[in-house]
Amino acid sequence: MFKKKYIKEQSILYLFKALITAVFCGTMYYYWVRYVNPTVPTPFFRLGNYFMAVLFVATYVWFVKAYGGFMVGTATVIDLILSQVIAIMFMQGVCWVIFSLLSYRLVSVWPFLLMFLAFSAFAALWVICIDAIYFKMHVPKRTLVVFNNVDAYLSLKGIRSMDKRFKVVRTVNSEKTSLEELFSYLKKLDAVFLCGVPSEYRNEVVKYCIAHSKVAYIKPKISDTIIRGGRTIQLMDVPVYRCKRSNMSLIFSVSKRFFDIVLSAIAIVIASPVMLATAIAIKLDDHGPVFYRQERLTLNGKVFKIIKFRSMCCDAEKDGVARLAEDHDDRITRVGRIIRKCRIDELPQIFNIFLGQMSMVGPRPERPEIAKEYEAEMPEFALRLQVKAGLTGYAQVYGKYNTTPYDKVQMDLIYVANQSLVEDLRLMLMTFKIMFVPSSTEGVQANQRTAQRKTTE
Repeated sequence: MFKKKYIKEQSILYLFKALITAVFCGTMYYYWVRYVNPTVPTPFFRLGNYFMAVLFVATYVWFVKAYGGFMVGTATVIDLILSQVIAIMFMQGVCWVIFSLLSYRLVSVWPFLLMFLAFSAFAALWVICIDAIYFKMHVPKRTLVVFNNVDAYLSLKGIRSMDKRFKVVRTVNSEKTSLEELFSYLKKLDAVFLCGVPSEYRNEVVKYCIAHSKVAYIKPKISDTIIRGGRTIQLMDVPVYRCKRSNMSLIFSVSKRFFDIVLSAIAIVIASPVMLATAIAIKLDDHGPVFYRQERLTLNGKVFKIIKFRSMCCDAEKDGVARLAEDHDDRITRVGRIIRKCRIDELPQIFNIFLGQMSMVGPRPERPEIAKEYEAEMPEFALRLQVKAGLTGYAQVYGKYNTTPYDKVQMDLIYVANQSLVEDLRLMLMTFKIMFVPSSTEGVQANQRTAQRKTTE
């Protein structure tokens, strides 16, 4: 019965995904065959047109998956719509470039703009419909939250806002709740969230969930993330995980540096007008220096000077104490608030990338003083620098400015374990999306100097 229900639900979701793909790609195919192909110097025939159809589908599906436009039930309606719109924009851009190259001229952008508007409206309607259908098929899971300290409990506060997915009916402390007592609670529930609980306790809960068809959600520890990134090997008849320090192959290292040079050079040219306008605005605002240089850490803890547009007053740290920006920080200038929201203040770092001090993708470089403070509480923080620091990365795409260092370490280690040029490209594309998400630039609270929150394993 459960399997039939699952197959039915998945079939409906796949049909909806096929529908939106067919509408967008079918429209592009019609426009190609009806208006563009007849005008190219060497028109395509049957096989060529079939190839174009496959190209449209592959382009749309790749971009929409990269931005999470099909993550129904996991992402919010607004996030899904934004993901779809950005994916459509890039798909349209790729198609325009291909059509122009095949036509040996710049084809008109107006049909693409009209299709973009129509596609965006259809995508919004599609998201609203499929989201409603998904949550009609899936009632909120009756959920048990298990933690072992206050900090672990606070780290799961986000699930309480996901009331369409989870209905938290009980919260227990693992130190005060025996396994037998917990299992008695879990019998009547659908899912359990585990955060910060001891490994032996957690393992027994997970095995119980598997055996009794319950869903277990586990917030991993840093050691879990490292093990997950290890390579599975077979030593005789013994399966083991091999975990070691990151060591990029020569081919990947050279390829990554080559793309850093090419992409940063292109970015410098394209961003020059924006950087010039920003520099003028900063100078006119308070007549202070345009750029701000600060010591940061990169690969293996090497110190370099990062370049940013100055977004704070000149004496922001006149007391000599390193601190992150707070919400509504009065040290931030009028121009600074704008460029920080749009992340324009980070643009000059493309010069650091071109010079080889940073990479396009990697863990964000931290200040030595703050890194030292984090490492005093959490020595694992230094593991982020197994690779070169980057302009963007996993923690920037999926975290926020005020995400705790413990969580940042885990996200950065996920990137370290999954490095590839494809992953770099995906994260760079995702970075474009977070520019439209205001919450990603939230500062720390007024009573915090850093994003540190005492966390124990």
